[in-house]
Amino acid sequence: MKAVIVSDVHSNIEAFQSVVDDARLRGGFDQIWSLGDLVGYGPDPEECIELIRSYDHVAVAGNHDLASIGRLSLEMFNPYAEAANRWTSTRLSDEHRNYLDGLELRQQAQGFTLVHGSPRDPVWEYVVSADSARATFEEMQTTWCLVGHSHIPFACRDSDNGALFTEAVPDSPVELSSEKLIVNPGGVGQPRDSDPRASYAVFDSTSNTVTHHRVEYEVARAQEKMR
Repeated sequence: MKAVIVSDVHSNIEAFQSVVDDARLRGGFDQIWSLGDLVGYGPDPEECIELIRSYDHVAVAGNHDLASIGRLSLEMFNPYAEAANRWTSTRLSDEHRNYLDGLELRQQAQGFTLVHGSPRDPVWEYVVSADSARATFEEMQTTWCLVGHSHIPFACRDSDNGALFTEAVPDSPVELSSEKLIVNPGGVGQPRDSDPRASYAVFDSTSNTVTHHRVEYEVARAQEKMR
């Protein structure tokens, strides 16, 4: 089976649709796995929720998802994120609120643990350092773990020399083994690695690999809608 792995869509339907279209052109997929923050920041929260719901999917909640429905205090966010979440909350129907409210903080699929932040703190922790990666390895109940939140694509292995981070190389498969591995697919709707293209990954159970991809999208259209 093939799963499209996305995170931090952030209400950016142009980016999300481009990812889905790109994955279909690359051979299709069976499921979408979402690592949280479907909403927040961007202009199209309901459209992004509807897009993922139109496919078989596994999803977890992120901090923006929870804040937009009142399950997290907005005091924990910077002023821009706070304002965006207040606006997002006015754009969600009861049906879409219930969808976000029903998302788990952790899920498992095909040998992966899916979380937004980390296994020990699914909502807030950023796995961006050797210390946070080591703590993640210790908390993992599966061999492999998928995280989002930082918007930075990477793979991190549990090696004899400690947590070994490697930069994600688009279209270059990462082989899965019995060795513990953390993968971040990067940000779909708000990349933060100096590459404006939407970032995502694909798990292929046949080749037993995870492959990062980048795709262009209509940035100007998304910007104009945000204005």
